[in-house]
Amino acid sequence: MVTDSGVPLFRMTAEICDMFSNGGDEYLHFPKGIYVERFDSLFQVEGTIEADTAFYYKKRDIWHAIGNVFVKNMEGLVFETSELMWDVKAPSTSGNAFYTNQPVKITKPDSTVMNGKVGFRADQSLNSIFLFSASGDFYFEETAETPEQATLSDSIRQQ
Repeated sequence: MVTDSGVPLFRMTAEICDMFSNGGDEYLHFPKGIYVERFDSLFQVEGTIEADTAFYYKKRDIWHAIGNVFVKNMEGLVFETSELMWDVKAPSTSGNAFYTNQPVKITKPDSTVMNGKVGFRADQSLNSIFLFSASGDFYFEETAETPEQATLSDSIRQQ
């Protein structure tokens, strides 16, 4: 559990956590994977990160997740990529808190899929997203015609 003045911020689960120091810049290495839950101010799970391997650079407050990275935010968006950086110190409105230059697949709760062929950048909540070389599959529901559309359709059919 990671806390700030007794307030829980993160909960991490990992089989192995190695601590290293590289010229005063301590970092943690999670060689067998990691699962992280991030809490909001009401102690609700705000998002999760799962990866095969991860590094946490203490001085810079940056996470580097590698291999089968899955991230889920509060709104249910699921991000899948092979590498992800998370700058914990980035301002909440900064579009550079989460980023990667690797392909990313984003799945919305309604099963809409968006892809960033050359990565993405996002804010701390993973809501404001910028995809690079974007593509996707979008689904639309057909709705009943309005009376005006029905009248127009009928007049077109009659001609």
